[in-house]
Amino acid sequence: MEIFDVIIIGAGQAGLATSFYLKQHKIIHVVLEQDRIGSSWEKQRWDSFKMNTPNWMNMLPGREIHSQKRHHFMAKDEFVDYLKTYVLQFDLPVLEKHKVVAVEKVSEIFMITIDEEGMQHNILTKTIVVASGIMNKILFPNLSDLIPNHILQVHAANYKNPMELPEGNVLIIGGGQSGCQLAQELILGNRKVYLAGSKVARAPRRYRGKDIMEWMDQLGTMDISTIELANNPNLDATQPQVSGVGLLGHTISYQSLHQMGVTILGGLKGADHENLYFEDNCKEHIRYADETSDAIKKNVDQYLKKYPEIAVSNTDEDPSDVPDHAYRSVSDLKVINFNDFAITTVLWATGFGYDFSYLNSSLLDKIGKPKHLEGKMMIEGLYCIGFPWLRKKKSGLVYGVNEDAKIIVENILHQLQNLS
Repeated sequence: MEIFDVIIIGAGQAGLATSFYLKQHKIIHVVLEQDRIGSSWEKQRWDSFKMNTPNWMNMLPGREIHSQKRHHFMAKDEFVDYLKTYVLQFDLPVLEKHKVVAVEKVSEIFMITIDEEGMQHNILTKTIVVASGIMNKILFPNLSDLIPNHILQVHAANYKNPMELPEGNVLIIGGGQSGCQLAQELILGNRKVYLAGSKVARAPRRYRGKDIMEWMDQLGTMDISTIELANNPNLDATQPQVSGVGLLGHTISYQSLHQMGVTILGGLKGADHENLYFEDNCKEHIRYADETSDAIKKNVDQYLKKYPEIAVSNTDEDPSDVPDHAYRSVSDLKVINFNDFAITTVLWATGFGYDFSYLNSSLLDKIGKPKHLEGKMMIEGLYCIGFPWLRKKKSGLVYGVNEDAKIIVENILHQLQNLS
């Protein structure tokens, strides 16, 4: 049986970036994808979804973008096409419909069991890169079990557009990027929307003439290391409320949604067959979002004082980023009756889980994620990539996989040299 030098599990952006560098070094490898290239982007995003990071942050190694489109935002179908074209352009060895069901190390070699459309077989490899993602499993919170059967419950991963939902009002659970963007889409689709928020940071889409992500990169925020995170856990915040919809994206906030007609609630704390119950923390959520946006802008201003030679425009007018000090956006609702408020759909924008059941449990931490140190796992020859804070803050973004893949491939090359 042929023994590969490297097997990559997962053909998303992290797996493909790793494959690119392996191909550059002429390392014999293959990329195993359980579905199709870009399938999670295609199937787990709604129809109007756009990337939240500008195009210049979503380029994989070896591929550039036209300067006129650097600051635009790709739709999900554009990014899927980008990944597929990337595989063709660099002739990357991707095998679709090859689901990994088990990994076992036998002496110095790994044996991988693959399910290929119902048929199982094994392949051998000297090293493995786990690139199957940390958002590959749809999860419903336990509270979902308490909601009556006549209410449609939809996870954000399965939502496509307002027309697919039954008539009636919609309750969205979760105040992060997805929850806020879906609230905006549904209110523009003439739905009455209730949004149960959460403590999530906000960022202005643009400030002083640049996209906020460009400032974050320039300030070094994207390069904050996992070592710094260990010393300051507050750095591990959820991605801020922001949207890539529109030519240059736009700011999204609880107050902008309220002005559009969305009812802003506290966090969901309970449910029964008749009612939903909410925390009294809506003001806290708004204050936190306002404060984080203000802190980001102050950091930019301080940076510009240090480097006055940087040419910038005046502060952009941004009504959506104006703080709500008076809490006019806050609803005083603490209980919502399904019938009285005509709620027919509960849309869960509460994030994803992950499935690494193909790995031995000894390789996983208490919550089921691979244990690693900057991408090197606990067994020699086993690596992972594409996870938040793998090495740096940017590791969980498309923007971070280029650097991480390059370093992991360097480690693999060193290991393969020692084996030969």
